[in-house]
Amino acid sequence: MKRHGFRPAALVMGLVLLALAAAFLLDASGAWDLAPRLSLPLAAGGLTIAAVAAAVSGRRRG
Repeated sequence: MKRHGFRPAALVMGLVLLALAAAFLLDASGAWDLAPRLSLPLAAGGLTIAAVAAAVSGRRRG
């Protein structure tokens, strides 16, 4: 396997998607009530945070 550099945006997006998946699992099990109107802003906010991380890391490298 080829080694690659650290990609903060991929790390941030992975953590956001894991958190969103955990929220959906908790909702499916009945332990937590995730309103449908809340899941889209959570995903969009995660994408925004990942985009900011990509822009900052790209600017620092370039």
